[in-house]
Amino acid sequence: MNGENCEQGFGLPIREQAKTGIWARERPRHYFDEHRSDRYHSQPKPPGPWPKGKLVCLLLLLLLALLTACESNTSEPVAGQAHLRQLDNGTIIYDSSAEAVLLRTFRGGGREGTLDLSPQLSIYGDGSYILGPGLQMRQGHLSQEQLSQLLHTLVSSYGLPTFQRQQFYEVPDQDAVLLQFNVNNQHYQFLYSSFGQRQESQQDLDEYQRLGAALTAINEAVSQGSTTAYDTARKALLVHQDFSPNLSQSIPTWNVPDFTLHQLAQFECGPVPEDITGPNADSGCLTFTTPQRALLLTPEQSRTIGNLLHGKPSGEFYEPATGLYYTVMLRALLPDELNQGVLAMYGSQDLTYSGVPLQQGPLPATASSQAPKLS
Repeated sequence: MNGENCEQGFGLPIREQAKTGIWARERPRHYFDEHRSDRYHSQPKPPGPWPKGKLVCLLLLLLLALLTACESNTSEPVAGQAHLRQLDNGTIIYDSSAEAVLLRTFRGGGREGTLDLSPQLSIYGDGSYILGPGLQMRQGHLSQEQLSQLLHTLVSSYGLPTFQRQQFYEVPDQDAVLLQFNVNNQHYQFLYSSFGQRQESQQDLDEYQRLGAALTAINEAVSQGSTTAYDTARKALLVHQDFSPNLSQSIPTWNVPDFTLHQLAQFECGPVPEDITGPNADSGCLTFTTPQRALLLTPEQSRTIGNLLHGKPSGEFYEPATGLYYTVMLRALLPDELNQGVLAMYGSQDLTYSGVPLQQGPLPATASSQAPKLS
């Protein structure tokens, strides 16, 4: 080692040279300082501890990266648009108002299905949601974080807006789930039912599986929170003739002077068709199929009819002028229905959604006010 040091010019003598010759003479102090300095500089210094300032900066950068990742699923307001929010760096924009429907599902489409008097599920821009599908609905609320995560899952994970196919329905007369999705100023509508019985492309099968997973994610999002009964002062009145009343119980008489049940039933469901094979001429309106229109009550009318029903959402009434029995239903309006002027309902034979127009005010003259003659 000493020989190698000497050859490399580090200035260190072997032991014998140090006793004699020029190495025995005294050297100026600066000479040793220079060579001592050269020796130390020629060997790399071992890495020392990180300066505290650099370590703090590194930790701050890591924290910022984590916060950025978390905020990608947190919505924020869109500049200049108070009712709009965005997330995922603006790739998802939605209306955050309490009347804006982001997601809505119905179930129908099969001849053996039943009528959805209200949607199975409605999720609004403020995170509130309402569960149906009947007259007695429930309401709950998603946090802003939960709503953002759900939208991120539907758009980024399952890619619903990029689907090439919207209807996954092959077998006739099968029930189907209708999904409505409103995001990025676009309205998307999907039909999910039995699919894959025929030869389908791999892309269609992949989208079908993703749509099923998306529906599961939607249901799971609203199944974890608590709910309360939903009600509102604005209601629609739905009436149809009852061909099989339960005569074993007392049926009250209709005594509201604003309109007759015969008038309203014909206005909403149309004239009762002639039954040439028997006494039952039930068209299925408001039992399996949606009505042509619905009457929007005033708050005072809602209270009056609600008292006749003793707080129940539906009941049977007898109308002496016709000698007929009618089923009367009070349907609370959803937050978006009053402004839209449409009642969100879905029939058992429907494959597309159109809604039921709401009629406000007196019944039009086209609704027959003539009662059928008693036999």
